[in-house]
Amino acid sequence: MMRMLRRLSIRARIIIGSTAVVIVLVLAAGTAVYAQISSIAVSREKAVLHGIAEVYRGIIKEDPAEPFEKPGVDQHVAIIAPDGAVRMDTLPKDLAEHLDELTEPGPTLREFRFGETYYVYVDVVDTPQGSWKVLVTRESDIAAGIVSGVSALLWTLFIASAVLFAAGAWAVATAALRPVEHLRRSAEHLALQRGETGLLPVSGTGDEIDALARTLNGLIEDVRAASAREQQMVADASHELRNPMAVLRAQLELVDGADPDADRELLGQARATLNRLIRLAQAMLELSRIEAGSAPERTSLRVLAEEVTERVDRLRWHLAEPSSELRGEIDLDIALLTPDATASLDAAGIGHVVDNLVDNALRAAAAGEPVHVRVALRQEQDGLELLVSDDGPGFDPLITDRAFERFTRSETSDYAGGGLGLAIVARVAQLAGGQATISSAPSRGAEVGIRVPVSRPASDRRSPNTHQR
Repeated sequence: MMRMLRRLSIRARIIIGSTAVVIVLVLAAGTAVYAQISSIAVSREKAVLHGIAEVYRGIIKEDPAEPFEKPGVDQHVAIIAPDGAVRMDTLPKDLAEHLDELTEPGPTLREFRFGETYYVYVDVVDTPQGSWKVLVTRESDIAAGIVSGVSALLWTLFIASAVLFAAGAWAVATAALRPVEHLRRSAEHLALQRGETGLLPVSGTGDEIDALARTLNGLIEDVRAASAREQQMVADASHELRNPMAVLRAQLELVDGADPDADRELLGQARATLNRLIRLAQAMLELSRIEAGSAPERTSLRVLAEEVTERVDRLRWHLAEPSSELRGEIDLDIALLTPDATASLDAAGIGHVVDNLVDNALRAAAAGEPVHVRVALRQEQDGLELLVSDDGPGFDPLITDRAFERFTRSETSDYAGGGLGLAIVARVAQLAGGQATISSAPSRGAEVGIRVPVSRPASDRRSPNTHQR
């Protein structure tokens, strides 16, 4: 049954459900009214028959030897003497044939069904000669007629109310669902016209349909923004990957075996180009995952500090390797007021920030020149700040304002990066509810970092936990 209802339209389900509720309520009310009317009719019939029986009771009490007068029109009486003789019988044939059954001990008012329904009043009159029995009924079952009429009226009202309410429910459901149908057609139009920038209509009534339209419009805008980012990413990736791949192909084509020294140099250049392609592809995948994700779960500052420490240690080990092409040193400074406070930033996110900012600082230095990098994680009253500063050449003033945009690179720098590291940093900060910052001065280094809001723990302990490495 439920499966069949689910296949019906919302309009049909509203009509069926509301009509069923009304039918149950009307049926319950009709049953109560019918029971009350039946009780009143039976009580009234008993009173009438009792009045007729009282007339013959008085005659029997005064002089039962006198002949009994016949009852009025449509009234029927049977009088049985103590010796069993029937002194008078004007009962209908159906009742007269069951006289013995009618005189059996029982309630005063009895209901019998012999073809028709009869209410028979049985009055026992005690005299010195014995007990007389007076049976009284009326023609055409007047009480049953009243009840039958009331029953027919109730059924008529029941059917009429069900039909009228179903029609009213259809009209109300149609009117209520008209805005939904309008939304559906508008959404269908937007789906067919993919190039359009329109949204679903909002009537401004402030009802649930408006709330649904606003929610769907927000979803549409998010989907369009995600689609635009995806298209832009694909276009940028195609553009950014084309040049290094062409360079790599040209370098490999020049390797012909005629000059081993030249070939060795070309293979080294090809290896560097390939490493650049790998870093670029990894950065694109990383940025794609971050942009496709939602706001991360809240993480304690203690866990974030441990992740920053681990990432810095890993970078130090990498610098210490003989095969490392980078030179420099990294200092770490952590200062937390409430380590149990939380930020909407996970360990992976802050790890991405440290890796990208430190790698940028090390690679931006002049070839062969060591660079001093300082990583600082500190908590203020209402925020957590991660800053990475260096003493390198700093940012090109021409790109500082748009350094966090994807594929932004300086034309004058020797560092051929992918241009995605700072975009990743900015996106991580945005998902955490914060922002990325940058400051730079030529020949005096640069300072890049993020700042995110912090929620203090319930105890709000202010025990500073500061250490330097």
